[in-house]
Amino acid sequence: MKNTYKPIEINITNPINLFEEHRLELSKAIVNAIEYGTRSRKKKIDFAKVIVKDVIVITLSVNKTEFLDLLDEHLKILIEYEEYEMCALITKLKQKLNKSNEKVTKENRILD
Repeated sequence: MKNTYKPIEINITNPINLFEEHRLELSKAIVNAIEYGTRSRKKKIDFAKVIVKDVIVITLSVNKTEFLDLLDEHLKILIEYEEYEMCALITKLKQKLNKSNEKVTKENRILD
């Protein structure tokens, strides 16, 4: 496991095609951010800093409530790029998040 986490940095001149041109890089960054967020119990994690023309900085982040949906979405992208180690990490993270959600649900049940 990684002890430190740092969002990726992307330098671009035009942000319009950011998600198409950096699809794989962003997918990996999102999964790594979710791994860090899960391990560190963070509610929000920055996963990328986009620097436009060396002037404007846009910070991209994910919220804890989006983790499972994002993992499902990026699993498809990473399969497409044949990034199977990242796919295995996604599966592991989903299991951990689902287990955590089940535990929270059980703790929050009101007994009759």
